[in-house]
Amino acid sequence: MKIGRDRGLFVKAGDSVFWLDSGSEGYGFSLITHAHWDHLPNNSSRVIATPETASILKLFRNRILEKTLGYGERLKLGDIEISSQPSGHVVGSSQFIIEEDGVRLVYTGDINTYDSLILRGAKPIEADILVIEATYGSPRYVFPRREEIYARIVRWIIEVIKSGEIPAFKVYALGKAQEIIGMINAYLDVPVITSWTISRINEKLSEHGLKLDYLPINSPEGLEAFRGGECVYVSSRRSNPPSKHRIRWSVATGWALRYRINGYDKAFPLSGHADFPGLVSYIQESCAKKIYLVHGFVKEFSKHLKRMGFDARIL
Repeated sequence: MKIGRDRGLFVKAGDSVFWLDSGSEGYGFSLITHAHWDHLPNNSSRVIATPETASILKLFRNRILEKTLGYGERLKLGDIEISSQPSGHVVGSSQFIIEEDGVRLVYTGDINTYDSLILRGAKPIEADILVIEATYGSPRYVFPRREEIYARIVRWIIEVIKSGEIPAFKVYALGKAQEIIGMINAYLDVPVITSWTISRINEKLSEHGLKLDYLPINSPEGLEAFRGGECVYVSSRRSNPPSKHRIRWSVATGWALRYRINGYDKAFPLSGHADFPGLVSYIQESCAKKIYLVHGFVKEFSKHLKRMGFDARIL
């Protein structure tokens, strides 16, 4: 089993090539962990993804779908077996397992090892070879408990509404948006108004069992509730729908732990990625003999892992 880069990350197993969140048109298979744009290849080979990810790909992008692969399902390609498990990053996101001749490679994609209101955290998978992200692979990134961040967000929403203003969140349309909506549904009795893109994604995800309470801004009910003022607006773009109320914008991102996010009234360190302790714990429990790091603090994280005795390399 060979792993490398050539216009994207790939694994060669037997006579097959598997592109990891990348691809080459007409050549091999693309294992797509989730539907964030930075994990989708421009030139796509035959895509393998979870049903949830596939539904979002069909919604916004034209992709040649080879097969959907639900969690725990297995796909045999000659002597090679492919399977997937949840990664905890967004709804439908997956870790992929490639097995050949008793050797197991695990590609985590983007992972979150902590439970949220809508997702279970990623569980470590035993591997001979582990390809893992290092987005927050620095000891400087240790996030507060998720419940604490939720409490901060709820307090801010209440304060803003009491002041006669509208609290708004600019977040990823897939992932953070659903978590924020789910949190508001769970802890507050106020309507959630969603932008067009988020509404479309929510509609698709509802077909896979995710039930959220929200009103699309482009619906008469949503527009009326927004103009009333006592609501929360969740959007993937910072644009103000018509209202006599001032809108107070916030963001939710792990980078808010250490950086000031200019131009926003508030920033919360809520991330869809594991922090440093979460990544280290995952690697320890995977018992991987070889570890390849991608994205983020790869140099710093590789040095730390080597001091711990791991064979860690940068891709």
